[in-house]
Amino acid sequence: MTEKPPVDVAINVYGKPYQTAVTLLSLLRHSGQHINKIYFVAEKKQPPGTDYSFIFEALGERVIRYKPAFFFWYNPIKYRFLLRLPFFRHSIRYQYAWEKSDRPYLLIMHNDVLYTGDLVGQYLSHIGQYVGIGKVGQCWNCPAHTAGLCGGDRYWAYRPSADELLGLARQFPGPRTDQFPREVAQVGPWPTPECRLNEYTCLINLEKARPLTLPEGPAPPFGDYNGLDVATRWFNAMGKAGMQARHFDYDPYATHDWVNERNNGHAALFDKAMYDRGEAMALRVLQEEYGIFPEKR
Repeated sequence: MTEKPPVDVAINVYGKPYQTAVTLLSLLRHSGQHINKIYFVAEKKQPPGTDYSFIFEALGERVIRYKPAFFFWYNPIKYRFLLRLPFFRHSIRYQYAWEKSDRPYLLIMHNDVLYTGDLVGQYLSHIGQYVGIGKVGQCWNCPAHTAGLCGGDRYWAYRPSADELLGLARQFPGPRTDQFPREVAQVGPWPTPECRLNEYTCLINLEKARPLTLPEGPAPPFGDYNGLDVATRWFNAMGKAGMQARHFDYDPYATHDWVNERNNGHAALFDKAMYDRGEAMALRVLQEEYGIFPEKR
């Protein structure tokens, strides 16, 4: 019997059907040999007229579709006791795939990434005993990085006191440093509040991470948004449990928000002109590189 590939994919999707298609097709073009199933979670709420049916037709049985019961968006979850309920917990991004996958690794990704090389193969070659691999840290927002003290490949060694980190936040104010006092009070100064394994495209070692993460362990779900950003609280809990992530610069193999080159696909969801321009670019790629001509339905 043929051994299953070692990686399942978790992709939560809100809008951008053409960019979503390019994301998955370019991933499979370069790394398909490593991919088993694709957990395609289309959020409960979608922009009007969004249609993913052509993606399901193109990718066939390797896609597992799931529609969450709730649409949390970027809202913190207030009633934490509800995380005990599977239908509630599975509405957190990536969580359904996290719990249902039977593969040792889970590739977590945004739906606006263009893959130009075998990133998954690189991740598998370099993950070793780490809990995950990808770009570590939102360092562009972090005063410790601005001060030259920390970075994605140095976060494990740089362990400031609360006073030191809050002093840096005052000295080098950033877009979210006003929230540092709250985060430090709740989870401590290390890993710093902006530290995370960036969800744009990262690989999780489920055999190491799942026993420590809800519902099996105490850490919040990876996709939880109760810290400064998605996965910051999960990352903090992993660090405190002694689980280190490996920093790996994926730029030679993948580009996030490739249609706008802003590394922030979220902005297009609030700018119709930007959204439409990005979808038009992705449609041309689908037609010219993949021979896919989606029908309007």
